[in-house]
Amino acid sequence: MTVVGTHSTITVFDVPSNDELHAFLSSLPLWEFTRVEVTPLSTHPSDVAAQP
Repeated sequence: MTVVGTHSTITVFDVPSNDELHAFLSSLPLWEFTRVEVTPLSTHPSDVAAQP
């Protein structure tokens, strides 16, 4: 999703660990020129797919 009026985007990644997220992001071609902010999200309590 593009942030209106900026050159920014918001992207949601569903990854099992912080290490895998870091590995993925740092493998991007423009990684060294990218500013990344990570906001962890939680699972919604009524998410049927997340129930054991």
